[in-house]
Amino acid sequence: MENQSPVQSLDRAFDLIERLSLNPDGMLLMELSTASGLHKSTVHRLLSALISLGYVRKDESSNRYRLTLKLFELSGRVVDNIDVLEIAKPHIEQLRNHTQEAIHLVVREGADIVYIHKAESKQSSIRMFSRIGMRRPMYCTAVGKSIMATMTDDEVIRIWEKSDVKPYTEHTIVDLGSLFRELDTIRRCGYALDNEENELGVRCIGAAILDYTGRGRAALSISAPLARMTDTRVEELSAEILATRTAISTELGYKF
Repeated sequence: MENQSPVQSLDRAFDLIERLSLNPDGMLLMELSTASGLHKSTVHRLLSALISLGYVRKDESSNRYRLTLKLFELSGRVVDNIDVLEIAKPHIEQLRNHTQEAIHLVVREGADIVYIHKAESKQSSIRMFSRIGMRRPMYCTAVGKSIMATMTDDEVIRIWEKSDVKPYTEHTIVDLGSLFRELDTIRRCGYALDNEENELGVRCIGAAILDYTGRGRAALSISAPLARMTDTRVEELSAEILATRTAISTELGYKF
């Protein structure tokens, strides 16, 4: 009879779970034994334990073992409890310190975005009216448009129809066709621009923060006065914001 340590048993059990995760149609006992290099009796004992715990089920008609949705339920609870702000804060501070510009973090709420964090610029500049808790429409902000670019066309249309579409400045996009063309550009380059659409004299670069499904759960932006945010500066900062977006999204479970 095998004498296994608890750690060895856990290693072997998780190895079986990972192999089953790669075979959605299930695996036979012998297939699992061959793939894992474990004796059939050991595999059977481990599978019986996993079945009793609700992680694996056996299809009696085919004798194949499959994973249940219990792992998905557990991971869903973990994801739901992840604090985006807590994860993003150190990355935002690093981005602000490196760029010397104002950095914002927002989350989506309905057809709007809500500012939940702001790292002020370290350079003397005009003071932007953004503040924690402020709500703005998605369609006229770089952060909002970057989130919309992760959505389907039908979802974008629903947001547009729920929004009070109006020109906040002479540069605000106020027709759906123009918005869709802009979203296509955002999907190609990975970041969005707010060219004085929300506030005159201010230009922003925004990038969506992706959750494990690839959806825009939140977004961050770099904002600066128009005089400083030249096209050349935008090109430089785009690489910075995309790198930060990637770091935060990876911690949220998204794989690039």
